[in-house]
Order: sequence, then C-alpha cells, then structure tokens
Amino acid sequence: MGLVPLAFGLAPGDEPTRLQHLIVGYGLAGLPFLVVWRHWRALPDRLLPLLAAALGARLLLLLLPPLLSEDVWRYVWDGATQLAGQNPYALAPLDPALDAFAREAGLGAVRAAIGHGHIPTIYPPMAQIFFAGAGLLGPSPVWIRLGLVAADGLAIAALWGLLRRWGRAPQAVALFAFAPPAVLEGAVGAHVDTLGVAALALALALIGRRPLAAGVALGASVATKLLPLMALPVLLRRGRRTLGAAVVTVAVLALPYLAAGPALLQGLGAYGARWRANDGFFALLIEGFQRVWPTSPLPVDLPTWAARGARALVGPSGGPDPMEIWADELAFAAAKAVVLGLFGLAWLVLAWRAWRASDAGAALTGLLGPATGALLLLSPVVHPWYLVWLLPFMALAAGQRWTWPFLTWQVTVFLAYLPRPDYLRGLGWEASPAWVWAQYAPVWIGLAIAAWAAVQRGRPG
Repeated sequence: MGLVPLAFGLAPGDEPTRLQHLIVGYGLAGLPFLVVWRHWRALPDRLLPLLAAALGARLLLLLLPPLLSEDVWRYVWDGATQLAGQNPYALAPLDPALDAFAREAGLGAVRAAIGHGHIPTIYPPMAQIFFAGAGLLGPSPVWIRLGLVAADGLAIAALWGLLRRWGRAPQAVALFAFAPPAVLEGAVGAHVDTLGVAALALALALIGRRPLAAGVALGASVATKLLPLMALPVLLRRGRRTLGAAVVTVAVLALPYLAAGPALLQGLGAYGARWRANDGFFALLIEGFQRVWPTSPLPVDLPTWAARGARALVGPSGGPDPMEIWADELAFAAAKAVVLGLFGLAWLVLAWRAWRASDAGAALTGLLGPATGALLLLSPVVHPWYLVWLLPFMALAAGQRWTWPFLTWQVTVFLAYLPRPDYLRGLGWEASPAWVWAQYAPVWIGLAIAAWAAVQRGRPG
C-alpha cells in the first residue's frame, strides 16, 4: 500500500509531472486494497502486526512531498500565526497587515503556497490547536504529517477494541487501515480530517463504558471538522452525559478564538456559498437547472422572497443590488435547495431509527455511517479526503451489503485528482465528465443493487 504510490511519486520530473505519477500510484494502490477487502477475515487476530503494517505504509509515504494538496501550507501558516500571538480567524493570509510578519518569520514561501490565501481560515478550533502544537517543533509540514500518522494509529487501535467488544471480527479494521484515502490523505495529503476521524473512532470506542471521556473525544472531533454535529441530537435520549461533555468541550476549545468576532465564520461562509469540487449528483442537478434558467445578460425576475432565499443560499452579491439574482446563481441555489431537502429527509429517517436504538453507541454508528454517505453523494464539494470519514463505519459494518459501494468509492476517488497537474501548470481546472462518471457510477449502481436486494428480502414468501 505504501510502496506502490511511493515508487511512482519518486519518479523524476517537475511538480506537476511527479503529481501525475503519484496519481497513477494512488490508483494502483487500490489493487492491494482489493486483496485486503477480499481476504480480511483471513488476517491474524492480532492488533500489533496489522498496526505496524498500516503505520509502516504511511511512514514510507513521508518521503514524498505533500503533492496532493496545498492545504498543509495553510496549516503551517495558521500554527505559526497562533504561536506569534495572532488569531488565525482575524485576517486572511494575504492580508497586507501580515506582510511584516511573513517577512520576519521567514514564511514568505509558505504564504505564497497557500490556496485561496485571500480567505481567512476555515478550520475549527481543535484543528487550530493541532496546527499550533505541530508548529512548536517548527513551521514544517513534516510534523503535521507525523501527527496525522499517529492519529491514524489511534483510530485503528480504537476500532479494533470496539469490534472485539461487540463480538465481531476485529480484522475488519483492515478496511479502514488500508483504504487508499486513509493511507495517502494523511501521510501525503496531510489533511486534518484524519485527526477528526481518529477522535470520532475514540468516541465510539469509549461511549459505552466512559461516557464523559467519549463526550470529550466527540467534541474534539466536531471541533476538528463539523461533520459529526449531525449526530449530536440523537444523544438527547441516550447519552446525555456524552452530549453535555461534547458541548462543553467544543465551547472550551472555541473560547480562545472568539475575539475574532464575525470573522470567525468568514472562511466557512465563503466555502459554503459557491464552492464546487468533484460533485456528482449535484453536477447533474446544476446541469438540469441551467437548462431551465440559461445564461442571460439580465438578472432573473423573481419575487422578493425567492430572491432573498436564493441570495441566502449562494452568498452575498458583488453587484450594487444585493437582490439581483443571475441565472447561474439561481441554478446553483435551486440545486442546493434540492440537495438540502433530500439530505434533510434522509437525516430525519436515520435520526428516527437512531433515536430508537438501544444505546448511545448504536445510535451514533447507525446515524453517522449512512448519513455521511448520503451527505457526500449529494454534496457540491467532495474532496477525496472526505471519504476517510466513511471508513470507521465500513469497518464496523463489514460484510453488510450497503458498505461495498462505498468501499468501491475508496478505490475510484483518486480520479478526482486527474485535473490537478494541469491546474499546477496554470491551465485551469477541467474535470472530464468521463472520469467523473467512472468515479461515481460504480457507487450509485452498487447502492441500487443493494436497495433492490433489500426490497426483495422484505417481500413476503
């Protein structure tokens, strides 16, 4: 799992060329994962050899530069600004007020490498604390990547113990340990999602025995990436101590950053307004609504209430009239409204089932696994590293029919990186529809087959 992408990533060439090679290695890493997926039950029932193999694969990949994304440079910058006594939410990295700081701290190259440096940081407080902690060892991606490899080790150990306690084959944790995004997105991509997933896995492992500690871990996961927020309401019935500890943890972690005021959410607002990346179902919706409202030199004539709703969904206008809605904005807003409605309905159904679960652990796992899958399938932004959030539930539900389409996605998601080399060459980001279909079609077909099989099983006789 580590040697295949490492061999390709070490091939000579400039950064875009090396990235092209690494993407091929990323895709080929799916082949040994398919072998693990097929034979995980035959693995030895021992944690240490599996953990050593998983961490060994990741440590090998530290020999590569962080070619998959520029996010790690934002992490380094955020950590350095905090250690200098600044609030990372207050100013965007490219703000002129930070020119002197960047020069004096020797962070000019780091600053220049940050993607979307005109936008303040989006990352929640626990992520910021992690960035600052890694920055104590120096402003280098190496310490962040090492920390994320350690977080993966924690997640593997937590899931192993949970599977044993549930009386299931603990070797199923190999589906987490060796999935290509799990191996590459922390060690090479250096994405903080790995830390959030580790905190979530720890919360799941603790919730049945130590509810307060589980709440602290769950709060840390929410404060790393907001995705686990959708599970908190189901703890009102079972797991109130865990819920209370999670809420307190988030509040305590956020406290040092509240002085940023409204700027605290500025980056998140920019991300949520019009961002699109590697979308599947959402892209089809956009295409359909663009046929309803084709591009026009004039704004769309809408009632005031509709214009306000569309503006709330797509963010503030750059024009003089905030209530002017253009055709492309309306298509985006309509697609967003549809996916919000679909996901809301799915969440309500799953939350009702989780509400009736026998304990808090079953409630969390029963909601978060399918809900995360639904969210990613509908979302306008599906970066490859987001799929790591699915993996704990793939291990916990190993063998169930609904999991295999999402495990297949772990193998095909590398296709999302194909436009990036040309982007680094300054040619723009152009995703081929054929590659998008190749990534998503197996997932949707697999889910349709699983749904049909479930219907057939439910029929009498």
